[in-house]
Amino acid sequence: MTVKVLIELHVKKGKEGDLIELLNKLRTELISGELLQSLEDKSTIFALSTWLSTLDWKSWEGSPKRLEIEPKIEPLLTESPKLTIAASF
Repeated sequence: MTVKVLIELHVKKGKEGDLIELLNKLRTELISGELLQSLEDKSTIFALSTWLSTLDWKSWEGSPKRLEIEPKIEPLLTESPKLTIAASF
């Protein structure tokens, strides 16, 4: 069963481009992915990805590539990311 992962990120003003660049480097091993920006609050970015399984997501979550880039993302944010994992029913 495929799963969707939605990550809500609140980026510091003027750092949106830096965040998008880093997030694009992480777009691997997933079925599909999108980066969305809130129309109401430009500092809110959503990363939506589709994975073959929860196991695939968990494997990627602990991957060396993600662990290398994640510390570069954190200083660009105003708060911790919010993560939601969901499946179709």
